[in-house]
Formats: sequence, C-alpha cells, structure tokens
Amino acid sequence: MKNISMCMFGLILMLVSCVNNSGPTFKGEGVNWSGELITKYDFWSKESQSIRITYIGENLEHLSKTKVIVDSPDFLGWGIGTIELDDEGSYYRGDAFEIETKTPSSSKIILTIEGNESETISLGVSS
Repeated sequence: MKNISMCMFGLILMLVSCVNNSGPTFKGEGVNWSGELITKYDFWSKESQSIRITYIGENLEHLSKTKVIVDSPDFLGWGIGTIELDDEGSYYRGDAFEIETKTPSSSKIILTIEGNESETISLGVSS
C-alpha cells in the first residue's frame, strides 16, 4: 500500500510540474511600439498565448482607440478590440489566445497596432 501511495504522489508531482511549461517568447520593437508574445503549454501541449504591448513613442496622452492584431503563417491570426493602456503606456493580456499546437520558435509573428500611432512590428524569439 505504501508503494502505491508513493507512486501516486510521484505521478501527481510529475503532472503538476508539467502544467504551464514555458514556450518561446517572441519580441520586437518599432518606432513607437514594442511587443511581446509569450507562449506556454499545458499538460496536453495546448498552447496559451499572452500579449504585452508598450507604447515607446512621445504622444501617450493623444492615443485613443488602439487595436491589436497578431498574425503568423503558423497559426490563425487573432485580434483584440480596443485596448486600454496603463499610465506607463503598457497593455498586458494573459491567456489571450489558445491553439492546439505549439508555435515553432522559427515562426515569424507579425504584430499590427492600429490607431493614432499605427505600426507593424515583426516579432522574433528572444534569447
């Protein structure tokens, strides 16, 4: 009985350690914006993507109705309606999108920001 308990404990520990494993993080910077797409995987290898966008320009107080679109040849693109930046000009959304497969680290991710300071940024894997 003790061996069964130890095996169950080991199995549970292994399962817990597999949840939310980090995947590649894609980063890029343009003239007015920087972006980051963070990937992580659950136990079944389903990918969850989070997004961080930061305004690095000089007209933060004049921004309004900013929208974000994420696209890649490796997954169906997705977008976020109007986003609201914090006082430092940042926006973060955890678990913004889920896909069934893992995004390869060689993927080309295109981040399009639409609004007063529109820009398209190419994101690549950060080391």
